[in-house]
Formats: sequence, C-alpha cells, structure tokens
Amino acid sequence: MLKPDKFAPTLFPIDLAAIASILAFSILILLLLISGNICRGDRCWIDTRPKVAEFSWQNQVIRAADNAFVVEFNRPMDHQGVEDHLKLTIPDKPEITDPLPGRFSWAGRRLAYTLNFPAPYGDRYHISLSNAQEKFRGSNELGQEMQPFEAVFRTPDRILAYIGLDRSEAGRLVLYNLTQQRKTLLTPPNLVVTEFQPYPDGQSILFSALDGSNTGSSILEQQLYRVTTGISLAMDPQERPTTAAGQVSLVLDNQTHQLLNFDLSADGSIIVAQRISRENPTDVGLWLLRQGRDPVPLENQPGGTFQIAPDNALIAMAQGEGIALLSLEPGAEPLDFLAQFGMVLDFSPDGTTAAMVDFNRDDPDLLYTRSLYLVTNQRTQEKIFDTQGSIVNCQFDPRGENLYCLLTTLLEGQEYREQPYIAQVNLDKKEIQPLTTLPDYQDIHLSVAPDGLALLFDQIVTDPEGNSSLQTDAGESISDSQIWLLIPSVDPEKPPVLETLPFIGIQPQWLP
Repeated sequence: MLKPDKFAPTLFPIDLAAIASILAFSILILLLLISGNICRGDRCWIDTRPKVAEFSWQNQVIRAADNAFVVEFNRPMDHQGVEDHLKLTIPDKPEITDPLPGRFSWAGRRLAYTLNFPAPYGDRYHISLSNAQEKFRGSNELGQEMQPFEAVFRTPDRILAYIGLDRSEAGRLVLYNLTQQRKTLLTPPNLVVTEFQPYPDGQSILFSALDGSNTGSSILEQQLYRVTTGISLAMDPQERPTTAAGQVSLVLDNQTHQLLNFDLSADGSIIVAQRISRENPTDVGLWLLRQGRDPVPLENQPGGTFQIAPDNALIAMAQGEGIALLSLEPGAEPLDFLAQFGMVLDFSPDGTTAAMVDFNRDDPDLLYTRSLYLVTNQRTQEKIFDTQGSIVNCQFDPRGENLYCLLTTLLEGQEYREQPYIAQVNLDKKEIQPLTTLPDYQDIHLSVAPDGLALLFDQIVTDPEGNSSLQTDAGESISDSQIWLLIPSVDPEKPPVLETLPFIGIQPQWLP
C-alpha cells in the first residue's frame, strides 16, 4: 500500500475554484484573440473592434462660431476609409444630400472636420460612421472593421428680436421664433426700449429703456437692463428652459450719470457705456462694466459712436475727424489715431479686420465721394470701392468673405436725393451686387443672420405731429414700421427672396 507523501499539497475547494477560473479566463482570452469577440445571436459579450471614443458635438447645440468637430478613435484607423464612410444628414430634410460640406484633417487617432460654411440654423443633424477599418502605422494591411457609430446634434432655432410698435407690444422687446412660429414679449409695458444687443449665448439681451410711466421723460433718462430670453439649449428645443423668459434686472442706473450709448463685447463679458455726468454736463466719457464689478471710467477724450473690438483689447471710437483706438485699461493713453477714416462699420468675425469709411476730405480727386476700406490689425489698408452716395452700414458675413451693406446712390436732378439699396460686397473680387432697392432711407437697421443665409431690415414711417416715445435719430415720431426678410440667392442668375414678416416693429436683430 502506497503511503501518501507528507509533502504533497492538499487541494481545498477554494483552490479548485481558483484553478477553474484561471482556466476559464485563459480559454476566453484565447477565443477573443482568435475571433475578436464572443457573440450569441446579435449580442456580444465583449466587442474588441475599433470604435469612436469621443465625438465633440455629441448631443450639443452648435452655433455659427462652432466651425469644426473632432472624432477620436480608440485605434489607428484607415483615414481614407473613414472619410469615405462618414455621413452627415438632416433627418427632416432627406433631399439635402450634403448639408455640411467641409474638409478633413488628421492628427494621429483624431479626425477634425472643418465646415466650409456655418451650419444652417433651425436643423437637427445626424452623423453616422460604419464599415471603416483599423490600420496600424507601418502596415499596409487593414484590420478589423469598426463598431457602427451614430450621434446627433443641432443648431439653434432661427430667432429674431425687435422693438414692437403695435398696441400691447409698443416699446416692448419682442422675441419671435421663426422655426417654431412663436412670439414672446420679454419686457414689461412700463419700459420703453430704445436699443438692445443680444448676448452671444442667446440666453439674455442687454437693452436700454426709459420708464414710460413718467410722462415727458427724455431719452437721457434711460437706464441699462438685462432680460432673459427663455431659450432652451437642450437637444429638444421644446424642453423647458432652465431660466424663464422675461426676467428683467437692472445693469446700470442713471442716478449720477445719464446714459448716452452702450456696446456689448463679442463674448458678452464686457459692457462699455457712454455717460454724461449730472453734476458736470461737460464730463462725457466711456465707462467699463464687468460682471460683478462697479463701473470704472476709462478717462478718455469725448467722442461719438464706438465699438468694442472682438479681442476685448481696444475700442474704436469716432473722435474729431478720425478714429481713435482706445485701450480698455482705465487711464491708458490712446493706442492709435486713424485720421483718414471717419466711421467704423464692423469688425470681421476673427477680429483681424475692420470695415471703415473714408470721407475723402483731403483728396480733391475724390471730393464728395466716400470710400470703403478694410483696415487690418497690422494697420494695412485696402480700398474696396468708391461711391458718390453714402455708406450707411456694413456687416461681415460669418466667414468674413463678404459684406452686406446699406448704401445709397445719388439720383440725378436739381434736388439732392439719395436712393437707398442693400448690396452684397465680395471682398476678394471687390464686386458690388445690389440685392434690393428701398423707396426711402429712414433709420434703416440691417442685421445679418449668424449662419449668413438671411438678412433682416426695417422700413419705418414717421409722423411729424406724432408724440410716440419711439423716435428716429432725427427726433421724429415713429408711427409705423415693416420688418423684411431678405434671402440672398446662391445662384447669381436668380434674384434674392424678399418677403415681409407678419409683425410691426423696429430694429430687428437675429439672435446669435
């Protein structure tokens, strides 16, 4: 009879379970290495195929400034295969086969897709990718096919704001959602809105207003306010917003200084207000307002109209017969003075270029003409065109390639008359394409849509004997106004689309 070796190990049940687990996992790993996954029917326990690790626009609401998305993979991929199989669609508009044309670029496992044009507003987009394969560096062989990927994102609704004129809307800030065909009154009846600027996220609007309950109050009694729009930033635009519309808060009062004008920076972080002291009417200057801080005077010389540059580093302000470039640091010396120009119209979206007007006061060959120039932050100047009429307003499109301008042409005759018209100015070709002619010029406000696909403008009617609290720059009472929608044609052979919108108001503006 054999005697058991006293040194032989004794296997307890827990040891047997551990050994069994090790064997099972070893077999599982071997099977995964052979087949890539273990599946039963259409379900897999572990899927080792390459996949999309991150998509930067997943369930996001993107705006015109969002010009590129990034797709990151967990494995090196065959670039051409990915580009060939990536699909972008608008589910509600299947007839549009290429809604977001753009270009690809790669950095390792990261794919960037840059749009040629801003994504049109008011749409829901679907992105899908399948059938692409992995490809490791230094190998000409294609590997496993990727896991199918799908995601959605959307652009904001097409929304505009205007100052109402009709009955209960008179003097109030009105929001109109063109996508959902829904109107919202934002401000109370007692506030008469005079000017406004939307914040870049569309969640609120900065506006100046005077108290209409105080009869006879002048424009100098206006104060600066902020009101919420109640716009939802969720994937479902019908979802209840986090902040209700119409919540008004005071930003700047008129106790010590009267408000003349204001501007909001492109990122919404800075407000610059032009104020006049109640104690000393000769004390007129710009004041800087930052969130949560008291207003600070910039201590600049008095001037006229002004704009904050997109980089938040300077202000362009009309002073005397030129344009002063002022620092946003209180008490700083002026940065530069452009004596040649008399008006700043707009800054390009990237902030590198400004459209300015030269009144040609010192050029006898161009006397009584005006010239449009592009002036860069390197102080280079490029003339775009000369005109014997007026250059009233110009705004860059989202790509900075065109200007949409309100211009006038001088009509022949003994009486001096100007015919206003709206035109598209191609900055590369320096070509002016008239879009529509207007019957008369009266404080026309022009607004270019954030996606560049449409324009808004108003046409007002004045009453010399009226007593409306809303007045033109010349002090005439505004009795009526029509708001128009202008859609330029992508085909130069086809005329633009021009239609009236079903409400009465002034100063229409698109929300960003």
